[in-house]
Amino acid sequence: MSDTSQIIGSAMRTEAEVLRVISQNIANMQTVAYRRQVPVTHVQFDQLVNASASAQAQAAQLQSVQLPQFDVAIDQKTATLKSTGEPSNVALDGPGFFVVQTEQGPALTRRGDFHVAPDGTLVSSSGDVVLGEKGALQIGSGALTISSDGVVSVNDSVIDQLRIANVANNVRLASLGDGTYRVDPQQLEEASSRPSVRQGFLETSNVVPVNEMIQLMETVRRFEAEQKFARAYDGMLNQAISELGKIS
Repeated sequence: MSDTSQIIGSAMRTEAEVLRVISQNIANMQTVAYRRQVPVTHVQFDQLVNASASAQAQAAQLQSVQLPQFDVAIDQKTATLKSTGEPSNVALDGPGFFVVQTEQGPALTRRGDFHVAPDGTLVSSSGDVVLGEKGALQIGSGALTISSDGVVSVNDSVIDQLRIANVANNVRLASLGDGTYRVDPQQLEEASSRPSVRQGFLETSNVVPVNEMIQLMETVRRFEAEQKFARAYDGMLNQAISELGKIS
């Protein structure tokens, strides 16, 4: 396979991944506290086209052009809150994450659609134990109250305080699914200024449908342009092979 074909193919695979991410965002517009995934590409297709536009300099230029690299970042922008009236539903009004215990270790989540498990433990929607400053939160069957600073009380008796953590903006969050994220424990910071905890509320998704649709259309256009470029290049190769194969 030629360098040009490799570049075109890599660009098309990258656009396919971008389409997958955008589709996932759109599918999760109604998911509680869903954090929009941001596709990150380090080389744009128009750069690749410009690099291969000159036939004379093509070989030298292609040596200096990197193939498109694809990555996914998490948009940590907060979303709006909606009232549910459920005592075990909580939302963070401001930056920060709840901390839950997963099979892979402590993880972060903004999803506050918690519930009390049969053993009386407060757990997340996926069954992960919600952590307080002292460990797992044991609620039992009493009346649950959570104050704005995260203090958890059962039948008016304080039992613990929700553990809330922050991560620096440059720390990459690894998604575990169901709105939970893994991070190196050494990069986990206790919230210096605790966000307000709202009992009886849930955070909505931070996906903006209009923005996703615009990005979807732009990505489809780029993919179609890459398809046309691939067909044109394939046609040139076929013509060159046919002409070179002729006996003068």
